Amino acid sequence: MERLKLEVEPASIEDGAPLFSAAGEAGAEAGTGLALDSVEALEIVVGIEEKWGVVIEDDSVANEFYSIDTLSGLVKRLLEAPVAEAAASA
Repeated sequence: MERLKLEVEPASIEDGAPLFSAAGEAGAEAGTGLALDSVEALEIVVGIEEKWGVVIEDDSVANEFYSIDTLSGLVKRLLEAPVAEAAASA
């Protein structure tokens, strides 16, 4: 919320709500989604990479930037990946 300078109360965003669809788009329910754009998606990528020291691949953006739930799952997997790689090489 801070990085994107959104004037939305974080608690008001449902974890499964779409980040990029706006009310009125096909398949979107009224009042759902944050209607973020591609520039804001890039800001999210940069913010996650800076905060957690991970690298988000382009295909992850296309496949996993749907909601807070999907983003948190992506970050969790990226954070666990070095641990899994270290265990495999040990």
